Amino acid sequence: MSSTWALVPLKRLDRAKRRLAHLLTEEERGRLSLAMAADVLAALAEVEDIGRILLVSSEPEAGSLLARGNFDVFYSAQSEGMNRELEQAAAYASSRGARRVLIVHADLPYLTAQAIRKFLAAAPPDGMQAAACKLGSGTNMLLTPVPLRAPLVFGRHSLRRFLQLAEGAGQRLDIVRDPRLAADVDDADDFKRLRAPTRGGPRPGRATRAFLAQHAPGAARKCVNSE
Repeated sequence: MSSTWALVPLKRLDRAKRRLAHLLTEEERGRLSLAMAADVLAALAEVEDIGRILLVSSEPEAGSLLARGNFDVFYSAQSEGMNRELEQAAAYASSRGARRVLIVHADLPYLTAQAIRKFLAAAPPDGMQAAACKLGSGTNMLLTPVPLRAPLVFGRHSLRRFLQLAEGAGQRLDIVRDPRLAADVDDADDFKRLRAPTRGGPRPGRATRAFLAQHAPGAARKCVNSE
């Protein structure tokens, strides 16, 4: 078994994608989050260099709502924030023989196994590697040795903070800028692009496409405005 484990954080569904509240109901936002997470998990399951996949969440129904595949659920009984929950999962992975973890956000609808393999192949053997978000300031993926040599700081301007922490720990941190790894879904513009992809552009994963096919444009807005 590979000594690289994948960690996929999933927010509680009642807190998911709040910046899309004027476009989607809470239930729809939860279903979208689950669909994108399912596609991320499916892509990771195809990568031979991933030894084990952990879905990291304080969502009580995380395991039952996603069709069980090649992953386990690392459940946090108390919502301690994504960084703390991921640090706990990384420590667990290390205690079970992992030598490094690949942290992959669950809202990367265009992620493919090929893009993950390419990311892993470019990584320094003993260093860290991060995939920048579409704005270039956030971190959508992080490959790091375990036990962790620096705290996790996902959030606003995390890429710069990871660079500073890696330097302070004497670690090399390479930055990858790949459109498939950078395209996350945070706001209305992201969702509109997801719903209306450009001709010849990347297609979202199967579960995300199924959600989009069921979602009638404008239905959620009418529901919200009628309250």
